[in-house]
Amino acid sequence: MVKQHAADTAAAETPTIVLTSAVAWDGITARPQHFARGLAERGWNVLFVDGPITWLSPIKNRDLRDRAWPNPPVRTLTVNPASAGQGAADATGSLRVLSPFATLPFGNMERAINRFNQRLLALQISHAAPGPYILLSMLPGSADLLAFLHPVASVYDCVDLHAQFPGFVRPHVVDLMEWDMVSQSRAVFATAGNLDKRMRQWHANVTLLPNAAQTEHFATTASAPVHPLIRELPSPRITMFGGIGSWIDQTFLCDLADARPHLQIVLVGPIETDVSRLRQKPNIHLLGRQPYGQLPQFLAGSDATLVAFNPADKVAQSVNPVKVYEYLAANREVIATPIPELQKLSDSLWITHTARDAAEAIDRILAGERRMPDATERQAFVDANSWHARVSVIDATLRHILPVSVLAPREELSL
Repeated sequence: MVKQHAADTAAAETPTIVLTSAVAWDGITARPQHFARGLAERGWNVLFVDGPITWLSPIKNRDLRDRAWPNPPVRTLTVNPASAGQGAADATGSLRVLSPFATLPFGNMERAINRFNQRLLALQISHAAPGPYILLSMLPGSADLLAFLHPVASVYDCVDLHAQFPGFVRPHVVDLMEWDMVSQSRAVFATAGNLDKRMRQWHANVTLLPNAAQTEHFATTASAPVHPLIRELPSPRITMFGGIGSWIDQTFLCDLADARPHLQIVLVGPIETDVSRLRQKPNIHLLGRQPYGQLPQFLAGSDATLVAFNPADKVAQSVNPVKVYEYLAANREVIATPIPELQKLSDSLWITHTARDAAEAIDRILAGERRMPDATERQAFVDANSWHARVSVIDATLRHILPVSVLAPREELSL
C-alpha cells in the first residue's frame, strides 16, 4: 500500500507544461501546435491553451460563437511517441487542449482587466490539468497569470512584436506586460533576429529559435494529388499560405497579377483584413483557411510559392514565416519580398523588391531555373529546420533549467 501510494504521488506531481498560445488548436497549424505535440511525444504532460477570445469576438466574427462558451472546454488528444524522432523519451506524455471561456475585452489596453482575465484562466487551468506547472508562454499577457498559477518555472517564447498588432492595443501596456513576462522567465526564445535583439536587452538567457516545417508532411507533396479547389485552374499557378492581414503587401499582389495575367495566384489562409482590391483581380483566388493535412495538395498543383509581406510593416519586420520552411520542405521554389528574416535566406529564396522582379523570377522558374540547385544542400537545409529539431532545443532547455526534484519521479517508499 505504501509503495502504491508513492507511485500515485509521483504521478500526481509529474509537471504539466501549460502552453499559452495566441491561436486556437484548430486554427492555422504552426509553432504552438508543433511544440505542444512534440513535447508530449517526448514524455511531457502538456496542456495547450487556446488563444483567448473576448465577448466582443463573436460580434466581429460569427464563427467564434461556439468558443465563447466551449463545450467541452477540455479535450484529450492522441500522442504517438513513434513520431517523436531521435532522442525521444521512452515514456509517452499526454496532450490536452483547453478552450477557455470568453474573457473581458480590452485586456491589452488596461492591465487590471488582463489580471482579472488571467485569474479566471488560472482557475480553468487548475481544473483542466494537475500541477505542478511549467508555463511556456507565447503571450505577453501571461505575465499576470504567474501570480495565480504559481509555476515551478516559466519560459517565454517571443514569436511576434505583439505591441504593434492592430486592434484594441495600447503598445506601452503590452510592452510592459512582455517585460514582466521576460523578467520572470528562466529562459527566453525568439523566432527572429529583431525579436532576439529586443529580448537580449531584458534577459541574459535568450536563444534564437526560428520557425520550421513538419518535413515529413510536406515531403508528401511529390506524390500528393492536386487539390480539387485548384485542379481546374489553368497553369501556371503560384501559391501563398497564411493569414491575409494588414502585414500582407496587397499592392505587390495586385501588381503581380497585372504583370502576368495568365498567372493564377492562389491564397490559402484566413482573411483578417479588407481584401476588396484582391477580389477585383480575376487571377487572384482567395480560398480561405484549409485543413493542414491538405496543404501538400495545394503545393502539388503549384509551379512556385510566394511570401508577400509588406517590408514597411512593423510586424512583418520581426516575423519568421513558417510557410517558407514548408515550401522548401515540399521542394518548391520560393519568391519572397525583402523582410529581414527572409533576406538571411537569399541563397535559398528569390528575393524580389518589386512585382516586376517577382514576375521575372517566375519566368525563370518556369524555364527550369532553381535557386538552390544542389539537392543535397536543399535536404540538409530542410533537415536542420524541422520541428523535431526545434522541439529538441525546447526539451533540452526545460530539462536543464528545472530542478531534479521536479523531473525525477520520487523514490518508492519502503518500510
